[in-house]
Amino acid sequence: MREVLMEIFGNFSRWIILLHIVTAMLLVGSLVVIRFVVKPTMEGIEHEKERLSKGLELMRRYAYFVVPAMLVMIVTSVFMSVGLGFKYGDPTTYNLIHTKEALWVFIAFNFVYMVFKYKNAKKAILEDEFVEVQENLILMLNYLIPLNAVLGIIGAYLGIVIRGH
Repeated sequence: MREVLMEIFGNFSRWIILLHIVTAMLLVGSLVVIRFVVKPTMEGIEHEKERLSKGLELMRRYAYFVVPAMLVMIVTSVFMSVGLGFKYGDPTTYNLIHTKEALWVFIAFNFVYMVFKYKNAKKAILEDEFVEVQENLILMLNYLIPLNAVLGIIGAYLGIVIRGH
């Protein structure tokens, strides 16, 4: 299996690295856009039920974007890690790769937690529990999304450091 991954990476290394970088840019950029562009715009909606419904719709649609993006990140990461032979190289680089992996695993779990909070909010809006919906949306939009954005930027920086080794 390792040989197959190395051969594929050897033939398509530039495309795999490009796909990895573009996906990371889209993922982190979308988090920043949601927090600093979409959220303030949605606060302008005066009717509370409509504002909360739009917030839930935003999170639902965003999940359709995040899942494929995370899968692409995982697949390209595996190709790069195996294809570039980091396991047999510099131990510092190998440790940085594991740090970056741990960071992205945390981001993935954070997205899973957001799905859980989304489902709670979706259930609450059907029961007209607007306070619970708003609390879940505030947690996602004010805390979890900015946290993932910051961690994604740190992950991008670690990627730059790794490529420099």
